[in-house]
Amino acid sequence: MDQAIIQRIAQKCEGKNIVDALAALPGADLNTLLLEVFNRRAAATTAPDLLRQYKQNRFVKPGDMDTVSLQETRLAALRLMEKLHFKAVTLSPVSPLGSCSVLGTVSQEKVMSAVRGTEVMADATNALALHIAELKQQGGPTTMDLCAVQRHIRTQPLPSKAFTPHFTIACLVSAGMDKGNYGFECESMHRHTVAWITLLKEVFGIHEMRLRFLHREGYPDAQALLEAVSRSLTERIPGLAIETIENSGANSYYTGLQFKVVIQVNEQEWEIADGGFTTWTQQLLGNKKERLLISGFGLELLKRVLA
Repeated sequence: MDQAIIQRIAQKCEGKNIVDALAALPGADLNTLLLEVFNRRAAATTAPDLLRQYKQNRFVKPGDMDTVSLQETRLAALRLMEKLHFKAVTLSPVSPLGSCSVLGTVSQEKVMSAVRGTEVMADATNALALHIAELKQQGGPTTMDLCAVQRHIRTQPLPSKAFTPHFTIACLVSAGMDKGNYGFECESMHRHTVAWITLLKEVFGIHEMRLRFLHREGYPDAQALLEAVSRSLTERIPGLAIETIENSGANSYYTGLQFKVVIQVNEQEWEIADGGFTTWTQQLLGNKKERLLISGFGLELLKRVLA
């Protein structure tokens, strides 16, 4: 690195708390500084050091899932979702820094932050929301149904041995505009529900599931939303079981309604999919008429459960 650049950055940080000073640096300066730090650390690393780091770092180990089987399941899921009119997107393995913490109020500590203003993919639905917002700004369609099957990595402690630091999730995102009378909400929930029911049946051979609804703040009348969506789904999907959790607790991620797809495997209950309505496109585009439904399905988790 040019020593003049280092000197200029050092002068900006002089006499300040080091964390505050670095956080306040322009993005280009911070990237330049971090790249130089990493270059020097890498240059000082030996081959035995590298092997020692590999042994100790849980984030870099290969998955233990059968690779061919997992890829076949990924492809089957994508084909099914495209057949149901969700356009598949090949996402980058990184997204802009803050994609999870800014939109979804998720702690940045749960995400693997990187240089050049990026973070390793921790939630593909955030990335799809950003893609949708850009398309809309460029004059794209007002309604979109997108899907992805994406490898994720998250840094929080694992709740059980069924979970791994990096894993594959199938994601659906539906964007549109407020139609009144919860029209968008009912239609998008129907599309997501049908997709997950079909995936469970055709890919995993599971024929029984139920929806679990949780009230969330953020809609003028969450109870009316829940009733409208429930009525629409039960009318259009005969035999669909829906349960409602009245005291759902605090949640700043979803608005109005959160849902989970619940299945029973070997006498154990699994919430295999999770989704709900968010304000992400409203925030990104500055338009309160924007509507967005997201959901994610534990594709790899279910393969582990069924193994």
